[in-house]
Amino acid sequence: MGSSRTLYDPSRRLAKWCLTAALVGALVACSQMPAGHSTSVAEGPAGLSFYTPPSPLPAGRHGDLIWARTLTGDAAMPAAGHNWLVLYRSTDTAGQPIAVSGTVAVPAGTPPEGGWPVISWTHGTTGIADVCAPSRNGPDYPDKSYVDGINPVLNQWVQKGYAVLKTDYQGLGTPGVHPYLDGRSEARSATDIVLAARELDPALSRDWIVMGHSQGGQAAIYTSEIGTAYGHGLDLKGAVGISPASYLAEQVALGLKQTTAQANAFFPLIMVGMAASAPGVQVDKLLTPKGRELIGVVNQGCLGAFSKPGGWGSYKNDQVMNAKADFKPLEAALTSLSATQNVRPTVPLLVLQAKNDQIVYSQFTNLMVQRFKDLGVDLHYVEYTDIPNFPAVNVHRATVNRSLPDAVKWVEQHLPPRQ
Repeated sequence: MGSSRTLYDPSRRLAKWCLTAALVGALVACSQMPAGHSTSVAEGPAGLSFYTPPSPLPAGRHGDLIWARTLTGDAAMPAAGHNWLVLYRSTDTAGQPIAVSGTVAVPAGTPPEGGWPVISWTHGTTGIADVCAPSRNGPDYPDKSYVDGINPVLNQWVQKGYAVLKTDYQGLGTPGVHPYLDGRSEARSATDIVLAARELDPALSRDWIVMGHSQGGQAAIYTSEIGTAYGHGLDLKGAVGISPASYLAEQVALGLKQTTAQANAFFPLIMVGMAASAPGVQVDKLLTPKGRELIGVVNQGCLGAFSKPGGWGSYKNDQVMNAKADFKPLEAALTSLSATQNVRPTVPLLVLQAKNDQIVYSQFTNLMVQRFKDLGVDLHYVEYTDIPNFPAVNVHRATVNRSLPDAVKWVEQHLPPRQ
């Protein structure tokens, strides 16, 4: 399956993109990318126009690069020899071609024999509005505390000689609604950015690891199931899930029973995200008038917007959720699209979890891990009991930093750096 990529002719691909851009009127300059990189690609437009793909998309297959441009600023990795913002083809929840954005950071120096090994990073929850795409990180980025907290860890991987690729996921930054927690959609985005990055820079290896946190931990585990078959010509060596979301249908059902509890800031994202993949989920019917008034924030703000005074988290469940509604379609969608515990990983898996995490509860991760062990999955599990009991969101996020030594040890065993 990899032979078609071996025969890839950069000049012909460039000509095709230039012709397409001219036909659709896209503001694209076709040019050679920075010196030292042999592949000619279409250079993407400046500003937010970068995220609007040609319509219709040019013919091709998932993982094809659409365009790219040099990336600077907060979304870039300081240790990288070069950073790119990329737009590439992927596959949506209905199996149709779409464009997805992300970033590519390649180590400085001469690439080793066989190319730079690759880590495809799958990020945790930021939101579902376009402004929440991590590739848009800058001075005014709404979820800056989370993304800026993770980037120094990712920068260390670049320093160790790994190319770090960061997908935004389907519908984050690009047209359409982000199908939040749809595991297979996330996995396709995470795999296709590896194919696109190798087209951009042939110095990247076909060997890769997928690694992610929270929502991204779920995405990494889903990728461990489909990444080998879906990633034509790639060799997925393993997956790392940090605080991975699982048993979501069960947790939502449990939360809904607590009618006088504080409204969960993740619920609006879950409802709207699931509705994007499962049309049977009718969000308006699940909400009270106050809930319908507040739900529109999902299309404008990021996760923190739901916790602000007057926001979703300021109300009780029964003030925003319609207790008489039929939640079975939502629970069915979560069971079908987001049941991480039902995934069957085909590559080695590392799971890292804080025992006192109050966002992703360890008891659910423990159940998932035991299920995988019963299936015979090649799995290593580390549960941390020494992360300080800061506010819950800090414990959840701090697991990424705390687990780095264990992640490095495991990744270097399955995909050694080649510097």
